[in-house]
Amino acid sequence: MDIFPIRNHSIPLLGILAALSAFPRAAAAAEPAAPAESCIECHKDEKFRVQNKKIYDYYQEWKGSAHDLAGLSCTACHNGDPTKAGKEAAHAGIVPQSDPASPFHYKNIPKTCGGCHQPVLARFAKSRHFAQLESTGRGPNCITCHGALNSKVYSTTIVERACSNCHNAKTKNHPEVIAQAQEILGRLNHANGYRKGLKFYYKSIKKPEAMVKVDKAYTDTINFWHEFDFKKLKPRSQDLLTELKSLYLEAHKEQSGKGDGK
Repeated sequence: MDIFPIRNHSIPLLGILAALSAFPRAAAAAEPAAPAESCIECHKDEKFRVQNKKIYDYYQEWKGSAHDLAGLSCTACHNGDPTKAGKEAAHAGIVPQSDPASPFHYKNIPKTCGGCHQPVLARFAKSRHFAQLESTGRGPNCITCHGALNSKVYSTTIVERACSNCHNAKTKNHPEVIAQAQEILGRLNHANGYRKGLKFYYKSIKKPEAMVKVDKAYTDTINFWHEFDFKKLKPRSQDLLTELKSLYLEAHKEQSGKGDGK
């Protein structure tokens, strides 16, 4: 007599085990599989062009932007869970922009952007704009000039439009700064043109390391811009333009000399 009569019940027992082992797989299959980045997969849907134009436009602005190319997606700033497929689960942790706890509450924008752009925030925190923002919540912040996703503000017309919201003849709040800002920005754009020329030249002669000093001089001045102290920035922008122009003309002269066989 068998003490453990497994042989007599082997078939039913195996059937039960097979059914139990299949149960977790069936349950898992019932849950929708989340894509690698559910925020992107959802918000890029063309249906939002009609159903929610704001969300659709945000995605279009982000796609191909500097943030996109740097590998930063929605959750890097907005929070949420990109591993979840369902709306409620994916939006967990996101609070309305009007909530003071939101990273996109008006007063929190500099801190949010400064998470990656620390040198810019350090300069901006020294400005009167930042002091006004902190004390009253009415001062300009990053998106005043840069918008939500556009990280390039090279156009003097953009600066004029942003500055004139507060600085105009009607408010009498230093309307002259608009012309000052345009002049300085034009000079910085000119310097950037020489910087791009130098980058091409140093790359062609296999000396890309020579750009380190050039890029640092340019970046330091751009960061200083965010203090909005135009009395100090004007001479710095002049010095930068003079230095980069001199380097560029020297490089162009050397290149021309090589072309002439000298």
